[in-house]
Amino acid sequence: MNDLKIQIVNLKKTIFKISDNPKKSDTQNQDLSFKTFVLVGLMSGIETLAQRYVHYGLPKTDLNNYIATGEALQRFQGTQEDWECIDQDSLAIAVNLYNSIVKQSDPFEDILSLLAEDILLTKGRGVAKGQFMTPPDFAQFMAQLIYEPKDLNPQKFCDPCVGYGALMLAHLWNQHKKDPESVKNIDVIVNDIDPFMCHVSALQILANTTQHNSDVKGFVVLCSDVITQYKSGDAKFVLNFITPEIVFNRIDELQTIKLFQELMSEALDVQPTKKSTDSEILVSAV
Repeated sequence: MNDLKIQIVNLKKTIFKISDNPKKSDTQNQDLSFKTFVLVGLMSGIETLAQRYVHYGLPKTDLNNYIATGEALQRFQGTQEDWECIDQDSLAIAVNLYNSIVKQSDPFEDILSLLAEDILLTKGRGVAKGQFMTPPDFAQFMAQLIYEPKDLNPQKFCDPCVGYGALMLAHLWNQHKKDPESVKNIDVIVNDIDPFMCHVSALQILANTTQHNSDVKGFVVLCSDVITQYKSGDAKFVLNFITPEIVFNRIDELQTIKLFQELMSEALDVQPTKKSTDSEILVSAV
C-alpha cells in the first residue's frame, strides 16, 4: 500500500472518531462524523480563500463582491447533544490531514469521492435518489476524451448532477496536466439535488485551489432538481466565487520573479571560477 493510500485510510479512521454519541448506532455516528468534517472543512476553506485573496492584494471591503454563500449552505446536522459528543481534536486533525493529502497529490485529484461513497452510500442508501458515483479513474478517462486545447477565451464546464465532483475534478485535473495556465480560463457551474453532495464538491475544489495555488475563473455550485428546478429560477446555491483579476496578476508576478531567481541561481552555479589577479586583491583589500 503506497503512502497516499495509507494517509486516506488514516483520514477515514480519524473522521470516524469525530462523533461518539453513545445513543447513536455506529452507522449514525459515522454519517454525522463525515458530514461534520465536510461542513467544517468547507467553512474553513471559504475563510482560507478569503484570506488568500486579501494576501494577494484584494481589499477586505471587496470580498463580498467575489465570495458569496447561499441559503443552501447547511449548518451542523445534529442536535445540541450530538455537538457535545463531537471530538474537536479529531475534527481539527481530520481537516488538516485532508488538506495535507490534497497538497501532496496532483492538482485537482479526487480524494473524497470514493471515501464518501464508502461511508454514506453503502448498503443501498443512495438508491432512493439514484446516487451511484463515477469512479475517479473512469472520470479521468472521460476527461481526456473531451480535452480542449489551450484557449485564451473563457471556457465553461457544467455538470448538472455533480455528485461528489468526480467529473468536475477530472476535467480540471486533465486541463491542468496539459496546460496549467488554461485552468484560470474555466468557469465551473455544477448542480446536485443533494445539498451534502454540493458541499463535498465545493470542499474539493476549494481545497485544491488553496493548497495548489491554482484558480479557476469562477465557481458556482447550485442545489436543485435538475429536471424541475435547474432552469426555472428555483435553484438555490451553496457557494459562488469569482477569482479577482488582481489575484491572477499577482500570482503571475510572483511566478516570474521565482523563474528569474531560478535562472540566476543556475547561471551562478555554472559560472567558471578564475584566479584573482593582484589588482583585484588590492581593490578587495582597499
